[in-house]
Amino acid sequence: MTTTLTPYTQLQKALFLDRDGVVIKYVPYLSKVEQVELPLGAGEALKQWQNAGYLLILITNQAGVGRGYYTLEDVEKVHNHIIDEYGKFGVRFDDIFLCPHHPQDHCLCRKPSPKMLIDASKKHGISLSQSFFVGDAPSDVECAINAECQPVLVLTGRGQETLQRIVEYTKKVEIFDSLQDTVKLIKP
Repeated sequence: MTTTLTPYTQLQKALFLDRDGVVIKYVPYLSKVEQVELPLGAGEALKQWQNAGYLLILITNQAGVGRGYYTLEDVEKVHNHIIDEYGKFGVRFDDIFLCPHHPQDHCLCRKPSPKMLIDASKKHGISLSQSFFVGDAPSDVECAINAECQPVLVLTGRGQETLQRIVEYTKKVEIFDSLQDTVKLIKP
């Protein structure tokens, strides 16, 4: 009699990324493809993360939809353009999670709620504790902490303002000048 063992499935690790101020240069309520600009070295950096075995997942609040400034279709066009621009570096995003709600809607998904990270972890079999969330705003840092993910602050976008609040956080927050510098976190 032969016993068949179920193979052990290892959870994946992810690099969660805020969009505005991290993956693209910060423009308040960005809604047009022409406004999209990649930060210097970001394509090469994300390719290194991807090559190191990390899933790349965008996590973004898009309150401009809830406020009526632009539509979900506008957001989709911007995301498709971001995907195309990073594709030139061989980078592939594994998923995009977005909250389109107005802050006063008190939805469950808006960062700093951990819901989008938790949903991504369930969908893709991700270990949150082995993953990083790179952001530039307090809501990104708090989202990472709330999800028990490793928070990373970049000093681009709103990062300098967020740095002023860094002492408020009980968990250690890794701080880098840019997305390009975060590759120092990749373990050989």
